[in-house]
Amino acid sequence: MMKTSAILASAILLAAHAHAGQQPESGKPVNIPQLTPKAEWFHQAKLGIFLHWGIYAVDETVESHPFNQPPAAFKTNPNCVPYDKYFSQAKGFHAAKYNPEQWAEVFHKAGAKYAILTTKHHDGFALFDSKAPGAFTAVKDSPAGRDLVKPWVAAMRKNGVRPGFYFSLADWRHPDYPSMLPREERKKDDHKSKPYSYAEKDDPERWARFMDFAQTQLDELIGHNPDIWWFDGGWERTAEEWQGPKIIGKLLAANPDVIIGRKAFPVTETVTYDTPERAIPMETPGGLWELCLTTNEHWSYRSKDPVWKPAGVLVQMFSEVIGRDGNLLLNIGPKPDGTLPEQATGPLLEMGAWIKRNEEAVYQTFGGERAGISFSRHHGPSTVSMDGKNLFLFVPAVPKDGILLRGIVSVPKKATALATGEILAFRQMEGNLQYPGHFLINPPRKADPLMTVIKLEYDDIIRLGN
Repeated sequence: MMKTSAILASAILLAAHAHAGQQPESGKPVNIPQLTPKAEWFHQAKLGIFLHWGIYAVDETVESHPFNQPPAAFKTNPNCVPYDKYFSQAKGFHAAKYNPEQWAEVFHKAGAKYAILTTKHHDGFALFDSKAPGAFTAVKDSPAGRDLVKPWVAAMRKNGVRPGFYFSLADWRHPDYPSMLPREERKKDDHKSKPYSYAEKDDPERWARFMDFAQTQLDELIGHNPDIWWFDGGWERTAEEWQGPKIIGKLLAANPDVIIGRKAFPVTETVTYDTPERAIPMETPGGLWELCLTTNEHWSYRSKDPVWKPAGVLVQMFSEVIGRDGNLLLNIGPKPDGTLPEQATGPLLEMGAWIKRNEEAVYQTFGGERAGISFSRHHGPSTVSMDGKNLFLFVPAVPKDGILLRGIVSVPKKATALATGEILAFRQMEGNLQYPGHFLINPPRKADPLMTVIKLEYDDIIRLGN
């Protein structure tokens, strides 16, 4: 039976090649985007891990925002937390079981090539040993009592995961940060009940002191030489007020190849990328981009959030993101003790096993949509090898009668189920002078429970029809 199938597949391949020989140069080649050396590693990374870890994990509050609200909000919004109560969470942040080596092993097995850690969120709590005057840190202000960033960076690098730093430019706890005035002043001035006006309320001397503080903390983190800086909190000020050129100059001096995510200020000297959150945008962003996605419905740890995304959903979303030439930054909220929730790591490792058996379609590829293989040519995501000679079709549910591929002039020399290597017969149906015929690819004997990937190999760069 196996021998008969192989003969049939060969006969179909020969017939297809004979048909293709009638118009070998017709159609246009797939688009192969040109990348700078600085951008290439990020483009090929495909999967990153986001980590929202801070004192907010202790009482499982929203990250930073609950205490920084107008007084009226505390009467109506149950998510608001008084200032003192919010910061008292630091007493429960002990990180007793924190083992960054275990984290790194999980990320590596998941197929992630980079990870972004919240070194400091808007509440000012720094996971690193900051010596800046007035710094609020895990080292001196929590039972953790140690620098949590330094060993994390070492563990990531040891396991082949590039480290990146999330850093909030805003620091709502710092007394010199204007939008978070000392409590006595907040009682007099309900400044958060209306849009904050920097020009009306800022004291230049206070702002200068704060920027000295912020620059000191950045200097401390720059010493770790991260591959990515992911800035947040920049919406409250202009690029000039943030001393953007000075910050970028420092980052580039330390690492000329550094990449900037979440653009807090205009950057032209290095690689930047867009960071849509929570949902895949309907219109694909131009250039480099990553989708920031939570593993459940929250950024930080929530023991009572049951809506964990199963591996099948993660694979579907990951496939669409890379099919549209983006990266997936998948978020996990560690517990206060420093462990990762099993509900997050279980599906992540299952997705990692799927990536491993289909890695040729994941890494070293361009998104099929950007290459020209839009969803109108295949009912699903696709990727194209960097040389333009292999096409990978992602098929979430394999039709029993076969998989259709449309608008492709080039004829494959071989079709296989990527994970198993099973050779698949195919045929090209008649087209016309304007449109090439559809290709019908036989379904594999066994579909992948998460997502089946079909590999089509070509002699030359794939050419597209109308």
